[in-house]
Amino acid sequence: MTKITIKQEKICLFLLVPANVLYVVALFSHAWFKLPGVSYGLWWAVFCDFLACNIVPAFFTEEPVWYHIVQLLSLIGWCGMILSLMMMFKHFTFIDKYNIRRQQAVAVVCILSGFTISLLLMMFYGKLDEMSTAEVPKVHWSAILAGVAGLLQFINGLLLVQ
Repeated sequence: MTKITIKQEKICLFLLVPANVLYVVALFSHAWFKLPGVSYGLWWAVFCDFLACNIVPAFFTEEPVWYHIVQLLSLIGWCGMILSLMMMFKHFTFIDKYNIRRQQAVAVVCILSGFTISLLLMMFYGKLDEMSTAEVPKVHWSAILAGVAGLLQFINGLLLVQ
């Protein structure tokens, strides 16, 4: 495997920074999908009736267990994104200690976090589709941002592997 060049490292950073920003924006919104009267995100839900809309934290909405698994997967994916960004900016001591190449370590973290984010989205919409037989959940902009962030992360990992 060839050593990563400065130009490749700049391209990887150019992909990692927008991926992190997109995923953070997606994480903290409440517009992942919408059913009639309810708009869900990973961490909050917006319940609207005829008079007003209320933002409620997702832990208080009596959601099924898979919803909390999705939340855990989102945190794992986000931690992987942040870790890969930090590893690109500086050498960690555990990488030097175990003689692991930095580009290989960052590539593995990028690919795993990209895979985790795509698994999160597939599980999220697969379970939603099973739950709501009358209405099909409408995909909103936050889920698209999360998908683009996962794709950028995965592409970055593939670029580092080459």
